[in-house]
Amino acid sequence: MPDDPYAFNPYDPDETQHMWDLLVRMRAEAPVTHPMEGMAYIARYADNAAVFKDAKRFSSAGGFRGPGVVVPENESFLGEIDPPLHPRIRRLLLRAFTLQQANASEAWIRRRVRTMFDAFAAKGGGDLMHDIAVPLPGSVAAHALGIPDEHHDQVAQWCHDLLHSTWPQTNATERGHGIAGGFPEFAELLDSLIAERRALGADAPNDLMSRMVNASADDGWHLSDVHIRTLSVNTLAGSLSTTYLLGNLFHRFVTDPENFTAVLRAEPAKIPMAVEESLRFEPPVLFLFRTATADTEIAGCPIAKGERIITGIASANRDETVYDHADEYRLDRDTLPDHLAFGVGPHICLGDHLTRVEARVVLEEMLDVFGRGVLKLAPGYERRLVPMFLEYGPESLDVVVAR
Repeated sequence: MPDDPYAFNPYDPDETQHMWDLLVRMRAEAPVTHPMEGMAYIARYADNAAVFKDAKRFSSAGGFRGPGVVVPENESFLGEIDPPLHPRIRRLLLRAFTLQQANASEAWIRRRVRTMFDAFAAKGGGDLMHDIAVPLPGSVAAHALGIPDEHHDQVAQWCHDLLHSTWPQTNATERGHGIAGGFPEFAELLDSLIAERRALGADAPNDLMSRMVNASADDGWHLSDVHIRTLSVNTLAGSLSTTYLLGNLFHRFVTDPENFTAVLRAEPAKIPMAVEESLRFEPPVLFLFRTATADTEIAGCPIAKGERIITGIASANRDETVYDHADEYRLDRDTLPDHLAFGVGPHICLGDHLTRVEARVVLEEMLDVFGRGVLKLAPGYERRLVPMFLEYGPESLDVVVAR
C-alpha cells in the first residue's frame, strides 16, 4: 500500500524502532491501520488492552511467527498457546513466579549483580550490554530453572542467538527445524537436566524445572519432556526483554546524569518509578501479535476472521488520553504508570515480578558501585538499537570507568 500514509513494515526494525512520530498521528487520526495485507495495527491504549483481555476473539496461536508457520503445540511458547491448554500450563507454573518467589530470589540476584559490577569497574569499563545486560537476566532465569552456574553464560548466549536467528519467524535455522534441530547443543543440555529430574522424582531440587517435571493437574495430566524443554527455553528467552529494559536504564544512567542518575541518588525511593517509566516510555517489546478468530471490529473498524492483529504496546504506552506528558520520561509522576509492557489479561507476563525485582536491584547496586560521573560513554560510541523488529534497546553500550 504505497499511498497509505500509515503503512510500515512490521518486520523491519529500521521502521518499527523509529516510528514514534507516526504513532502520534495514528493515535489521533487512525487508531486501526493496515500496515500490510492481512494485518491490523492497534494504536490506542484502551483498544490494545481490550484485545489482550479477549482471548476468545483474538487468538495467541502463531505468536510472533511469520505468516503460515505452524508450530506443534508442545514446541510452542506459552504466549502462543490458547485455551484450554494455556490456563492449564499457566496454573502449573504460576507458583514459581509469585511476588513472594521473586523477593526470595533478591539476595542471590544482588550478589550476582554486585560481582558483575565489581568486575566491570575493576577492568575500567567495557560494553554494558555484553558484560551485564545480556548475561545477567539469562543467569537469573537459569538460576530459577535450576541450571548449574557453570552453564549460565553459555545459556544466555544461546538464547540471544536463538532470538536473533530465523527461528522466531520460521521455527527453523539453517541447522534444522525446531529448537532441537536449530540449536541441538541447547536442547541436549536441557534434555539431560530434565532426565536427571525425572530420575530423582520427589528428591529433585526445588527449582522451576523440577516443578514442571513433577507437576500434574487434578486429572493426572502432566507436561511432556519436549514441552518442558520448550517452556524452559521460553523462560530463558523471556529474560531477553529484561536485557533491553536494563540496556535502556543503563543508557539513561550514563547519558542523563542530572535528571536521572542524580535524582535517584538523592531519592532512591524513586527507583521503582524509574523502572516503570522505562517500561512505559521505552518498552523492550514494541508489540505482540494476535489473530482474529471471527469477523469483528476494533474501535469501529472492521476486522476480518484470520487477520493478524499487531498489539501496539509502544503506542499504547504513550497514549495522550492515559498519561500526562506521554512523550516524556518523567520521574515525578504521582503514581506508577499502568502500562502494557507486560501485557494484561490471561497472557500477562509470568516474569513481571522477577523483572521488577531484578531491575530495582541493578539500579540500587549501580548507584552504590559507580559514583557521580564515574561512568562515561566511550569515545566514538554511537547508539544503535538491537536489530530485531519487535525489540527496543541498545545493541551495545560502550563505557569507560573514570578514575
